Amino acid sequence: MKTIKKLTAVLAITGLLFVSCDKTKKEKVEDKVDEKMEQVENTMEEIGDDISEGFQEMKMKLEDGTEVNYKMDSDGSLAFDNWDGFTIANKELSDIENLDTDEVNTRIENLKGTIASLGNNIPAWLKTDEVMDDIKNIQKEYKNVVDNKNDEADKVKQNIEDLNEKFDDLREELNEVIAKYKKS
Repeated sequence: MKTIKKLTAVLAITGLLFVSCDKTKKEKVEDKVDEKMEQVENTMEEIGDDISEGFQEMKMKLEDGTEVNYKMDSDGSLAFDNWDGFTIANKELSDIENLDTDEVNTRIENLKGTIASLGNNIPAWLKTDEVMDDIKNIQKEYKNVVDNKNDEADKVKQNIEDLNEKFDDLREELNEVIAKYKKS
């Protein structure tokens, strides 16, 4: 009986040690996640501030009477209040073209969630078959860029250019959708 009590005590203490070690690791992981999330939020705020500069607020009424807001700069670049994924990817991809390969790889990796969710959070009024096809093409080209990020610098640069061309197609299609709404 004494052996069972001793064994139970040893097991209880061992269990507590494992739990406390596990909790410490969990807290460390949570701290790292919180730190990364803070970095992402700060980056998002910076991007948002950069995007707002030089953009003019545009308002438009849809056929059902819904009023929508978007932004356009003098070059015709778009930003949407309720489609952050597009707005962030639009800004980042235009900035990435002028960076060195190491920084390009980091910034491209940071776009993973944004590119993946482009089709999920698109405003309904912009969701046409053509726009959705363009988004799928962007996601496919993005995957190609990520899968080949360790290629020679010239190849990586070409892949980035191809991705930007796909994004240009999306921008063009969005401008066409907006123009159709303006005519109605």
